[in-house]
Amino acid sequence: MNRNRFLVLTLAIVSGVSVMTAVETVSFLGRSYALASFNQKAAPMWEFTSGKETVGNWTNLLTLLERPDAKTRQDLDRLAQGVMDHYKANGGNVLMARTMGTPENPYNYMVVAFAQPAEHRIELNFVKVAMGAKNAFVVIYGERIHDPKDPSAKAKAFLHERSAEIGMALEKAVLPAIDSLPRKAF
Repeated sequence: MNRNRFLVLTLAIVSGVSVMTAVETVSFLGRSYALASFNQKAAPMWEFTSGKETVGNWTNLLTLLERPDAKTRQDLDRLAQGVMDHYKANGGNVLMARTMGTPENPYNYMVVAFAQPAEHRIELNFVKVAMGAKNAFVVIYGERIHDPKDPSAKAKAFLHERSAEIGMALEKAVLPAIDSLPRKAF
């Protein structure tokens, strides 16, 4: 740890000020994702990108949303329905939606596709809506499939080859504790 960071941490501990401890990376599907953005327009949301991608030019993106308004199983189901309705209202085609997990630890899962003809691509969102330690969270893995000739065919092939792997990875994902994520926009 460099001396300046140590000094800031020491001062924070002595003064009782809480210090944001940034989660630098998250591992998902064999890739390392770096925290690229945070905003709190409707609910706290963190976006993680891989490689040299940004939130403006990503081809795959991992998004985590905290939902402190959902604390029960009924709230979780309403939240999942709201997420699905939001996708549909914004042009999303829900390819699959179901409740998964165990009776003790259920979660809602969906796969949504967005046609983006001007960019010659299909955006696929793999979404898990689940309960955390205190309240619900939503994790979204987005993949942009680009093909200048036939993005639909390429997206169908991608789904056939990778959707089970992505679904299993979301089910078993080890995500950072929401309390440990920074809450400062950048």
